[in-house]
Amino acid sequence: MVHGRTGPRPLDDPAYDDLLATAARLHQPIFIHPQIPSNELRDAAYRGLDPLLDLGLATFGWGWHMDAGLSALRLILRGTFDRHPDLQLVLGHWGEMLLFWTDRADSLSGIAKHLQHRVSDYIKTNIHITSSGMLQERLLRHTLDFTSADQVLFSTDYPFHQPSAAAVRQFFDAIPDPADRSKVASGNAEALFHLT
Repeated sequence: MVHGRTGPRPLDDPAYDDLLATAARLHQPIFIHPQIPSNELRDAAYRGLDPLLDLGLATFGWGWHMDAGLSALRLILRGTFDRHPDLQLVLGHWGEMLLFWTDRADSLSGIAKHLQHRVSDYIKTNIHITSSGMLQERLLRHTLDFTSADQVLFSTDYPFHQPSAAAVRQFFDAIPDPADRSKVASGNAEALFHLT
Protein backbone atom coordinates (compact mmCIF):
# COMPACT_ATOMS: atom_id res chain seq x y z
CA MET A 1 0.00 0.00 0.00
CA VAL A 2 1.44 3.32 -1.09
CA HIS A 3 0.31 6.87 -1.66
CA GLY A 4 0.29 8.31 -5.15
CA ARG A 5 2.89 10.89 -4.20
CA THR A 6 5.76 11.35 -1.77
CA GLY A 7 6.21 15.04 -1.12
CA PRO A 8 6.09 16.62 -4.58
CA ARG A 9 7.20 13.40 -6.37
CA PRO A 10 4.36 11.41 -7.99
CA LEU A 11 4.35 7.61 -8.05
CA ASP A 12 4.89 7.64 -11.82
CA ASP A 13 8.25 9.42 -11.39
CA PRO A 14 11.10 7.33 -12.89
CA ALA A 15 12.62 7.15 -9.38
CA TYR A 16 9.92 4.59 -8.49
CA ASP A 17 10.27 2.42 -11.58
CA ASP A 18 12.36 -0.18 -9.71
CA LEU A 19 9.59 -0.52 -7.13
CA LEU A 20 6.97 -0.98 -9.86
CA ALA A 21 9.19 -3.43 -11.78
CA THR A 22 9.77 -5.47 -8.64
CA ALA A 23 6.06 -5.59 -7.82
CA ALA A 24 5.32 -6.76 -11.37
CA ARG A 25 8.08 -9.40 -11.30
CA LEU A 26 6.91 -10.74 -7.93
CA HIS A 27 3.23 -10.55 -8.95
CA GLN A 28 2.47 -8.36 -5.94
CA PRO A 29 -0.23 -5.74 -6.47
CA ILE A 30 0.21 -2.17 -5.36
CA PHE A 31 -2.69 -0.55 -3.56
CA ILE A 32 -2.78 3.21 -4.09
CA HIS A 33 -4.30 4.63 -0.94
CA PRO A 34 -5.79 8.12 -0.91
CA GLN A 35 -3.86 10.90 0.77
CA ILE A 36 -4.50 14.52 1.48
CA PRO A 37 -3.58 16.81 -1.44
CA SER A 38 -0.48 18.98 -1.23
CA ASN A 39 -0.67 22.32 0.55
CA GLU A 40 -0.27 24.10 -2.78
CA LEU A 41 -3.28 22.29 -4.22
CA ARG A 42 -5.23 22.76 -1.01
CA ASP A 43 -4.55 26.51 -1.17
CA ALA A 44 -5.63 26.68 -4.81
CA ALA A 45 -8.68 24.44 -4.72
CA TYR A 46 -9.79 23.33 -1.27
CA ARG A 47 -9.52 26.27 1.11
CA GLY A 48 -11.60 29.38 1.71
CA LEU A 49 -14.86 27.91 2.97
CA ASP A 50 -14.53 27.09 6.66
CA PRO A 51 -11.63 25.12 8.21
CA LEU A 52 -13.59 21.93 8.87
CA LEU A 53 -15.34 22.05 5.52
CA ASP A 54 -12.02 22.81 3.78
CA LEU A 55 -10.51 19.70 5.36
CA GLY A 56 -13.50 17.52 4.47
CA LEU A 57 -13.43 18.74 0.87
CA ALA A 58 -9.69 18.03 0.60
CA THR A 59 -10.05 14.55 2.09
CA PHE A 60 -13.05 12.21 2.23
CA GLY A 61 -15.43 14.54 0.37
CA TRP A 62 -13.37 14.89 -2.80
CA GLY A 63 -9.60 15.46 -2.66
CA TRP A 64 -8.46 12.03 -1.45
CA HIS A 65 -10.23 10.31 -4.28
CA MET A 66 -9.22 12.73 -7.02
CA ASP A 67 -5.60 12.42 -5.88
CA ALA A 68 -5.53 8.60 -5.91
CA GLY A 69 -7.37 8.30 -9.24
CA LEU A 70 -5.03 10.83 -10.83
CA SER A 71 -2.04 8.82 -9.59
CA ALA A 72 -3.32 5.70 -11.37
CA LEU A 73 -4.05 7.67 -14.54
CA ARG A 74 -0.55 9.17 -14.51
CA LEU A 75 0.94 5.67 -14.22
CA ILE A 76 -1.01 4.67 -17.32
CA LEU A 77 0.01 7.78 -19.27
CA ARG A 78 3.66 7.37 -18.27
CA GLY A 79 3.65 3.98 -20.04
CA THR A 80 4.16 2.06 -16.80
CA PHE A 81 2.00 -0.88 -17.87
CA ASP A 82 3.73 -1.15 -21.25
CA ARG A 83 7.05 -1.49 -19.43
CA HIS A 84 5.55 -3.73 -16.74
CA PRO A 85 2.50 -5.50 -18.19
CA ASP A 86 2.19 -7.79 -15.16
CA LEU A 87 1.90 -4.87 -12.74
CA GLN A 88 -1.46 -4.78 -10.99
CA LEU A 89 -2.90 -1.85 -9.06
CA VAL A 90 -5.75 -1.76 -6.57
CA LEU A 91 -7.91 1.34 -6.18
CA GLY A 92 -10.48 1.71 -3.44
CA HIS A 93 -13.75 3.62 -3.33
CA TRP A 94 -14.96 2.26 -6.67
CA GLY A 95 -11.83 3.32 -8.54
CA GLU A 96 -11.18 6.70 -6.92
CA MET A 97 -13.22 8.55 -9.58
CA LEU A 98 -11.21 7.06 -12.45
CA LEU A 99 -14.01 4.76 -13.64
CA PHE A 100 -16.53 7.57 -13.53
CA TRP A 101 -14.35 9.63 -15.86
CA THR A 102 -13.08 6.76 -18.04
CA ASP A 103 -14.65 8.07 -21.25
CA ARG A 104 -12.89 11.42 -20.85
CA ALA A 105 -9.62 9.83 -19.71
CA ASP A 106 -9.79 7.53 -22.72
CA SER A 107 -9.73 10.59 -24.97
CA LEU A 108 -6.10 11.02 -23.84
CA SER A 109 -5.34 7.84 -25.78
CA GLY A 110 -5.44 9.85 -28.99
CA ILE A 111 -2.59 12.10 -27.94
CA ALA A 112 -0.59 9.57 -25.90
CA LYS A 113 0.92 8.06 -29.05
CA HIS A 114 3.59 6.20 -27.06
CA LEU A 115 1.00 3.93 -25.39
CA GLN A 116 0.46 0.46 -26.81
CA HIS A 117 -3.22 0.43 -25.77
CA ARG A 118 -6.06 2.77 -24.95
CA VAL A 119 -6.32 4.14 -21.41
CA SER A 120 -9.50 2.11 -20.83
CA ASP A 121 -7.70 -1.11 -21.78
CA TYR A 122 -5.19 -0.64 -18.97
CA ILE A 123 -8.02 0.04 -16.56
CA LYS A 124 -9.63 -3.27 -17.56
CA THR A 125 -6.46 -5.36 -17.34
CA ASN A 126 -4.18 -3.77 -14.75
CA ILE A 127 -6.45 -2.12 -12.19
CA HIS A 128 -8.60 -3.85 -9.59
CA ILE A 129 -11.45 -1.96 -7.99
CA THR A 130 -12.64 -2.29 -4.40
CA SER A 131 -15.92 -1.20 -2.93
CA SER A 132 -14.35 0.20 0.27
CA GLY A 133 -17.59 -0.23 2.18
CA MET A 134 -19.59 1.83 -0.30
CA LEU A 135 -22.12 -0.90 -1.06
CA GLN A 136 -24.57 0.97 -3.28
CA GLU A 137 -25.87 -1.20 -6.10
CA ARG A 138 -25.66 1.69 -8.60
CA LEU A 139 -21.90 1.98 -7.96
CA LEU A 140 -21.47 -1.75 -8.55
CA ARG A 141 -23.45 -1.56 -11.81
CA HIS A 142 -21.41 1.42 -12.99
CA THR A 143 -18.15 -0.36 -12.18
CA LEU A 144 -19.22 -3.44 -14.10
CA ASP A 145 -20.02 -1.22 -17.10
CA PHE A 146 -16.33 -0.23 -17.30
CA THR A 147 -14.54 -3.37 -16.13
CA SER A 148 -15.35 -7.00 -15.47
CA ALA A 149 -16.32 -8.91 -12.34
CA ASP A 150 -12.79 -10.36 -12.50
CA GLN A 151 -11.38 -6.96 -11.49
CA VAL A 152 -13.75 -6.19 -8.59
CA LEU A 153 -12.95 -6.88 -4.92
CA PHE A 154 -15.33 -6.65 -1.99
CA SER A 155 -13.98 -4.60 0.91
CA THR A 156 -15.42 -2.74 3.88
CA ASP A 157 -12.84 0.01 4.59
CA TYR A 158 -12.90 -0.91 8.27
CA PRO A 159 -13.10 0.92 10.68
CA PHE A 160 -14.55 3.81 8.65
CA HIS A 161 -17.29 1.74 6.99
CA GLN A 162 -18.83 -1.12 8.93
CA PRO A 163 -21.80 -2.31 6.88
CA SER A 164 -24.38 -4.54 8.48
CA ALA A 165 -24.82 -8.17 7.48
CA ALA A 166 -28.05 -7.17 5.74
CA ALA A 167 -26.25 -4.51 3.67
CA VAL A 168 -23.56 -6.98 2.67
CA ARG A 169 -26.17 -9.58 1.72
CA GLN A 170 -28.09 -6.98 -0.34
CA PHE A 171 -24.86 -5.99 -2.10
CA PHE A 172 -24.09 -9.57 -3.12
CA ASP A 173 -27.70 -10.21 -4.14
CA ALA A 174 -27.20 -7.44 -6.73
CA ILE A 175 -24.63 -9.61 -8.54
CA PRO A 176 -26.85 -11.96 -10.56
CA ASP A 177 -24.25 -14.55 -11.64
CA PRO A 178 -23.23 -16.87 -8.76
CA ALA A 179 -19.76 -17.32 -10.27
CA ASP A 180 -19.24 -13.54 -10.41
CA ARG A 181 -20.60 -13.23 -6.87
CA SER A 182 -17.99 -15.73 -5.68
CA LYS A 183 -15.20 -13.89 -7.51
CA VAL A 184 -16.13 -10.52 -6.00
CA ALA A 185 -16.68 -11.98 -2.51
CA SER A 186 -13.29 -13.65 -2.21
CA GLY A 187 -12.05 -15.38 -5.35
CA ASN A 188 -10.48 -12.32 -6.96
CA ALA A 189 -8.73 -11.30 -3.73
CA GLU A 190 -7.45 -14.84 -3.18
CA ALA A 191 -5.97 -14.92 -6.68
CA LEU A 192 -4.59 -11.37 -6.67
CA PHE A 193 -3.00 -11.58 -3.22
CA HIS A 194 -1.98 -15.28 -3.55
CA LEU A 195 -4.07 -16.32 -0.57
CA THR A 196 -4.85 -19.85 -1.76
